[in-house]
Amino acid sequence: MNCYQCGGVYERKSDLLKIFDSYVGKIVVRNTPYYECSDCHDIIYTEEMSRAIETERNRLIHELLSELPLADFVSSNEAASILGISRQALHKNRRINHGFIYQTKFAGVTVYPRDSVLRFKKTGDGRFPLQSHTYSPSTKYVERTLVTKISASYKLYPSLIKTINPFLQEKFVSQKEYSHAN
Repeated sequence: MNCYQCGGVYERKSDLLKIFDSYVGKIVVRNTPYYECSDCHDIIYTEEMSRAIETERNRLIHELLSELPLADFVSSNEAASILGISRQALHKNRRINHGFIYQTKFAGVTVYPRDSVLRFKKTGDGRFPLQSHTYSPSTKYVERTLVTKISASYKLYPSLIKTINPFLQEKFVSQKEYSHAN
């Protein structure tokens, strides 16, 4: 078969093929046949190669979505209410079924990233680059710890203690006891 761009000849290959996808990053497909022009290196994918690429892309999407925190996902009911449609319309929408809103399953339940649903509502395309997606938490997790040793002396304000640690609020410590704590 001759190349339409340069007139070269397409040769059948089945090497390692690396493709860059703007949403999931690098896709690597191994030992699947494709055709490459000997002159301009244009590539024609076989049906088998197209399926392998799509399978690997879907695997990467689910892998990258599973790295996002569960708090960033919404259920089908919430996604439908955000879009202003019924759940049935959500599940039957062709664009959504073809991946214009990311979706994955957690414990057998289909969930949608909130960012993807909001983008779809605004632009009709909820996809965004998953590789460069940065997580900005809506709530911050603060671990409460019990102070066992204090090495400096500070003046204590009851209002500050109340917001920092409820345990310290129950027992007021004098300045002298505070500076000599073990």
